[in-house]
Amino acid sequence: MAKKASVRDVRRSNRALLLRRLLLAGETSRSDLGADTGLSPATVTSVISELIEEGTVTETGFLDSAGGRRRVLLHVDPGSAFVLGADVSETQVTTAVFGLTLNRLAQRATPFPGRRIDPARVGEILTTHVAELLAQTGIDTSRVIGLGLGVPGVVEHPASPDAVVHADVIGWDTATFTWLERTLGLPVLVDNGAKTTTQAEAWYGSATGVEHAIVALIGDGAGAGIITNGRLYRGASSGAGEWGHTKISLDGPACRCGSAGCVEAIVGASAVLRDWRGRDEYSGREPEGVDALLAAHRAGDPAAQRAIASAIEHLGLALANLVNLYNPEKIIVGGWFGDLIVRDHPQELSAAVRRFSLKQPGEQAVVERSRLGLDALALGAATLPVDHFIESGLVPDHRLISSRSREESHLATRASSAPTATDGA
Repeated sequence: MAKKASVRDVRRSNRALLLRRLLLAGETSRSDLGADTGLSPATVTSVISELIEEGTVTETGFLDSAGGRRRVLLHVDPGSAFVLGADVSETQVTTAVFGLTLNRLAQRATPFPGRRIDPARVGEILTTHVAELLAQTGIDTSRVIGLGLGVPGVVEHPASPDAVVHADVIGWDTATFTWLERTLGLPVLVDNGAKTTTQAEAWYGSATGVEHAIVALIGDGAGAGIITNGRLYRGASSGAGEWGHTKISLDGPACRCGSAGCVEAIVGASAVLRDWRGRDEYSGREPEGVDALLAAHRAGDPAAQRAIASAIEHLGLALANLVNLYNPEKIIVGGWFGDLIVRDHPQELSAAVRRFSLKQPGEQAVVERSRLGLDALALGAATLPVDHFIESGLVPDHRLISSRSREESHLATRASSAPTATDGA
């Protein structure tokens, strides 16, 4: 028999539902919130009043009306709390500070040589970034609800203090970051970078409102996030989406993972540059090399044209495999190298996907460039603590903590009549 929901559970659920809708809508009214969520007017009024009292939500004005009572517009106050997002790529660590509505306030990036970096060094960079960003913006640590960290590889127990990162491509076997929480004095939530970026695309980018989508990221490596039925697909142990290490050639080049013929070993930036120049001329300087490749392509260089054409063909094949497996409505291509490919060759890439896909799912899938671009990386990581804030019902320490005490007293007096339905509090 299912456990009966407590009053606290119901109120937290209602709070999360309304707060999430407000964050994604940007600005809306109480009546629209009720219509969108299915909650009763009384429930919406009660929860919104609490959110206003704690400082998370503010009233911003009135919605014009042809007659009758004007509706009050609401939005989440971006300055009510702050959040940090950081992304670890193959070549650099990028950290940004955001308001609660994920408006970017400042950003830092630190490159590192080679493709391997010690987790402790990542922690040092992040500690420096956080101190600099908070000093630059004048934000006190007590007003920050957490740091989200996007990393390559498989993350067990994602978005939890017990997250374990397996990222062989950057030399991490079983990295953990619980120690970073103690160093920063902030909650640290970790997840795979492709998944966090996919979440950003679903909240604010090209996948907003899409029930079935693939977000494919190509840099020096490659990864993917899968949205099915409007939710991020993780697999049995959160390892789903390691698309960069699926095989598209039996006798292809060696991959960093130890196998051969992987997607990233053929369409990643280093691989395409090697195909063009015949050697690792731009090792450690891949963005510079890609700029040179694209310039040579525009100038009519035959070798550059062959390399780009081959990359598009193989990327189309790799994406077509995802189309046949998941039947997405959209394929969103991003990552610093993928963004350049889809920017310059959208029609060629779409044609390659259709050519290698089954006819029906291939014709349904639209290939799009990410609207968020590289901004999705740190932004995606920042969604982790924001999502935790929404679901937990916690109020940052600097705000009206007394409101929690009043709520607990209120709940205690009503405990005997606890409802079982979601819309009862």
